[in-house]
Amino acid sequence: MLNYYKNDIKEMIHWIKHSNGLMERYDLIQKAFDDHFAGRYYASIPLFLIIIDGAVNDFTRSKGFFAEGTDVTAWDCLVGCSDGLVKLKGIFNKGRNKTNTEEVLMPYRNGILHGRDLNYANEYVSCKCVALLFAISDWVKMKDSECQRKAKMEKEMNSPSIRDSFSKMKNNAKDRLEIEKWEPRTIIIGTTIKACGEKNDYLDYPYLLTIFDMFDAWENNNYGKLSILLKNIFSFRKSDKMRAGECRELFQSKKFESFEIQEVEERACALSRVLVKVKWTVNEKLFNELLEFGCVYQNNNDETALPWRDNGEWIITPWKVQGLYKL
Repeated sequence: MLNYYKNDIKEMIHWIKHSNGLMERYDLIQKAFDDHFAGRYYASIPLFLIIIDGAVNDFTRSKGFFAEGTDVTAWDCLVGCSDGLVKLKGIFNKGRNKTNTEEVLMPYRNGILHGRDLNYANEYVSCKCVALLFAISDWVKMKDSECQRKAKMEKEMNSPSIRDSFSKMKNNAKDRLEIEKWEPRTIIIGTTIKACGEKNDYLDYPYLLTIFDMFDAWENNNYGKLSILLKNIFSFRKSDKMRAGECRELFQSKKFESFEIQEVEERACALSRVLVKVKWTVNEKLFNELLEFGCVYQNNNDETALPWRDNGEWIITPWKVQGLYKL
């Protein structure tokens, strides 16, 4: 676990950025992680604690994480299950009333920030701060979407009328017959399709046309269109304008160069996997990364649909795109 939080977590830092209260502190978060990865725990630990307290204060518009009375539960939230965050808060917020020179292995907020726990700077404490920061990020996202998730569940639990049920069963039977007739195509790059071609070369593979549109929007700095095509990255934003702004922040320093299709796999009639090798530059530094996307055909209700019905569109789902966040 220590090795994960000291090294592998580096590829996941961007997840934190997408949480209200933490977005505004992203520069500080990066500085805290710089100290953490460099082993400067005397600096990373207080900064993590300050960031967590301030972010929760902004989000609740009331009190910080460590303040008495702050509610850190959320409906149907894993990190809030069995009052998990509440228990962590109780442990880390323990009163430290005497100066202590012995090494501590817990991020005691009061002892560290009030100068009573002097021997706090070690990997255990810093890694636990990192784990807490990610837990807070998850909690904020779940708390933010609590009302929408409850409404969705209530909608799903409402039983349809008998007439609607029979109609749906009829449609499902028809869908089932059509789906059973569908067969995936074996696609060999360089034989079946080109690795690098023009958009018109892929008209028989409509899900690839959406991939082309995505890279075309990136190349032309069309962040509005790009944020729509990659809405599953920026969907936490509440408006198209805000989502476009977040998209601009991620891509504006990345000058698109080229892409090559590496693998295409038709996994189901409405789902395909696409692996591409993408090149871009940041301040003349070349990046050459593999990015993996899922392409899902959905109707206007965001439900998986049958492509041959022509009642929806192909939606890009980012599966493995950590390379976009490398510096």
